[in-house]
Amino acid sequence: SLVDDCYIIEKKSRRVMMNKITGYTGLYGIVANPIKHSFSPMMHNTAFQYLGIDDVYLAFEVEENHFANFITSARILPIKGFNVSMPYKVKILSYLDELTPEAKLCQAVNTVKNDHGKLIGHISDGIGFIKACEEKHWNLHQQKIVVLGAGGAARAIVAALTKQAKDIIVYNRSHKDWVEQMNQQCHCSITLKSLQDMQSLKNDLKDAYLLIQTTNVGMEPHTDGCLIPDESYLNKSLKVADIIYNPQETKLLTLAKEKGLEYMNGEGMILYQGAVSFEFWTGQKMPISEVKKSLKME
Repeated sequence: SLVDDCYIIEKKSRRVMMNKITGYTGLYGIVANPIKHSFSPMMHNTAFQYLGIDDVYLAFEVEENHFANFITSARILPIKGFNVSMPYKVKILSYLDELTPEAKLCQAVNTVKNDHGKLIGHISDGIGFIKACEEKHWNLHQQKIVVLGAGGAARAIVAALTKQAKDIIVYNRSHKDWVEQMNQQCHCSITLKSLQDMQSLKNDLKDAYLLIQTTNVGMEPHTDGCLIPDESYLNKSLKVADIIYNPQETKLLTLAKEKGLEYMNGEGMILYQGAVSFEFWTGQKMPISEVKKSLKME
């Protein structure tokens, strides 16, 4: 029938359109362990296809004892660029030929570009977070910001915030040398305080503009966790960001919502850090709207 013929033609057409890998197709990816859960491949492959770029992006789950072999493979193949996630954001530093100023400040890398065999490291997490804030129309200029946690994500976010914020207070369970080191290199005031001192945290949040939660507290499968005891810690004009995106609404964000505060989870940061990486590699802007559709963020 005509309907059947049209279906067959459409199916063949779709199959032809999907088969675009050639001998010239370039390769990008992300290296971490574990990493199969990542939606970075969906994000970047959507962008490549939409812009007509003959490249693909894969996830490389690499054991730590094979990490050096991966770097060698990246140079030889060559892989045009790749993202780096836990546990390799710091370890990769010794394998790189050059660092961007942002990566030097953070002493961590999540994006690598292969420039004719020279591996250049960059960090896009912090810039991605700032762009997510801009999308929310949050004005971070000369503001007081409280950060929970002092891991790799916090380090990148604080480094990016130093160009805008007035005061940054980092709360963590243990001492971190990078806070003092970064404080000496930046004009912004950065202070490290103990996460056990809940009264100090409550006092700092009284006049803070933004609270950023960067730890894994509240992440699947431990969704009952929250570093803020109750909503009395949250002032009525506070913005709240939790970089966790699974679940989409952590207990902290539920507290913020119940108090009527503006808040966001980590989806925006993931999206925009990917966009920064994409532009670092290709020189082109990521088609954000199309990527959001593919990730069901719209």
